[in-house]
Amino acid sequence: MKDYHKVQKDRIKYHAQPNKNTVHRSSLIAPELPNANTWIGFVNHFLIKRNYKSVAMKISAIGSNGDLLDTSTLEINEPIAYSINLSDIFRNIKAKNYLIEFFSEKNLFIPFPAVIISHQGKDFCNVVHSYNRVVNDIFEDDQINKTQVSEASFDVNINSKYDTFFNLSSGISSIDNKFLRMSYEKNKKRLTKNIKINVPRLSYKSFYLSKIFKKNLDGGTVRIKQPKQSLFFGRLFAGKINKKTKAFSANHSYYDVSKNKEYFSSSQSYRTYPFLANSVNKIVMYPIFSPSKLNVQLKVFDKNQTYLSPKIKFSSKSKTPLSLNVNDFLNSKKLKNISAFTLIAQSLSKKIPTRLSHQLIYGQKSNVNPLNCSINVSLYNEKMFVPKKKTGFAWGQFINHKNYNSKIGFCFASPEKNSDKLYIDFYNSNGLFKSIEKKLNPKESLILNAEQIMKNSNKIEFCWYVAKCSRPDLTAYSVHENIVSGNFSGEHNF
Repeated sequence: MKDYHKVQKDRIKYHAQPNKNTVHRSSLIAPELPNANTWIGFVNHFLIKRNYKSVAMKISAIGSNGDLLDTSTLEINEPIAYSINLSDIFRNIKAKNYLIEFFSEKNLFIPFPAVIISHQGKDFCNVVHSYNRVVNDIFEDDQINKTQVSEASFDVNINSKYDTFFNLSSGISSIDNKFLRMSYEKNKKRLTKNIKINVPRLSYKSFYLSKIFKKNLDGGTVRIKQPKQSLFFGRLFAGKINKKTKAFSANHSYYDVSKNKEYFSSSQSYRTYPFLANSVNKIVMYPIFSPSKLNVQLKVFDKNQTYLSPKIKFSSKSKTPLSLNVNDFLNSKKLKNISAFTLIAQSLSKKIPTRLSHQLIYGQKSNVNPLNCSINVSLYNEKMFVPKKKTGFAWGQFINHKNYNSKIGFCFASPEKNSDKLYIDFYNSNGLFKSIEKKLNPKESLILNAEQIMKNSNKIEFCWYVAKCSRPDLTAYSVHENIVSGNFSGEHNF
């Protein structure tokens, strides 16, 4: 893990001296998973955002023993959305993993590419942004892997129908006779387990919590400490799976920094999210932030009135996650015209943790199906570095298919200040096909359905939006539901 304040300092340096410590390679790893096709997708932001007219993308198909099976290289030079079915391209070989690398003679700035990994199954399509990569050199490794912490922040559900899993990925070297150190905690229950592991290079291994803890579990905090790996940045791919259908909804894990003291010199952090009607809207926060005590509450606006939920005390020493059901709060106030809500965390001291991560959850109201969309997000703070004259630029993927209800929600991180006009472009594999302008009130969100944007397709189509405005705190979230199974997935913008 890279220290947060070091991240801030490096961002400031980048904007002051863009030709210092330039980045010319960015990469990710995408796993081939059972019962699903593996896709990668991205809009050519290299061209659209930075006007880079040529970038090379190399895809390497890796076997189960870490051996190179095949490669394919593509020049990225068109203003389109690229959707690549890796399972189909390499269908004649048994790939276990894919290493995807982007190369440019110009500065890429960020060594993680803005790519979505999609796993499409019979009745689900799970999406997650790039989360694992082989780092570029030993100097980057010095910073990225300076501090080793456990991974956490994923939802747990284990019973007769559902399980919780995670994938551990390896980098350029195999993991030989190392240990995974795991713990589970909820209220007075605490379980621990050390697991000896062996994983070939550039591969992964799947673990199921039902086989590790051998108990039915619902909620709680899982912490997993991985073996340290050189020249590799690796988060866990974790989520819930239907034991019968093998459908899953998963996202990347997040750092447990409950033993690291990093703070902003302010006492409040917040962020605004879209409220999706006809869906459950929840926040789950895990006690994995720097040592502190917080008051957490929701804020919504309706007809020039402000409504605040009761403050809930939550600390880094809490024994159970904090779960907030936004629907319940709105129902208690009989509010029906809400399109956004703001999560607020107030520190009981004069400083607040830098990393206040949590899960933004959308799913079926019935709660029968726990395969919800669980997006890992973090609260916004006024002390975060924002370059002068920075404007809003957000882009991301959404799905077009007759069996999916796909939505994009746009909002500002802060519910204050002025409204702004959004300029939104939509791209598919043929390029720009639609542009719209919409006014966005910071106390609301703008929610668009895929069917409002384009005609439903019989074949799955991964399309992209690019949104611009003058406010720098523009954010967006894509959420889709399979209308037959009710399985959800989604992601935040780049």
